[in-house]
Amino acid sequence: MRPIQLWVKLYAGSKCVAVPGGHVLVGATGFFVREIQLPVGAPVLVEFCMGQDEVAVDGRVSSSYEGLGLSVEFSERSRLAVRRLSALLVA
Repeated sequence: MRPIQLWVKLYAGSKCVAVPGGHVLVGATGFFVREIQLPVGAPVLVEFCMGQDEVAVDGRVSSSYEGLGLSVEFSERSRLAVRRLSALLVA
């Protein structure tokens, strides 16, 4: 049986980008995703999906590095969702 893979979907305005979890480094206050470019300051909704489990977190693009990727900082109001995300990632 193969392990369930994490997928991350970023929604910015009408744009949606999905990337495998291997392209994402998640921390307590945000995450870095490789190979995605969005403008700094752009609000994003991020869905972390693992099997049937999903956690949605609001954030804002805090930095963008051309050719590398971008960093998203979780919004203050997403504290509960970040705790749920932590539980999802260790499951």
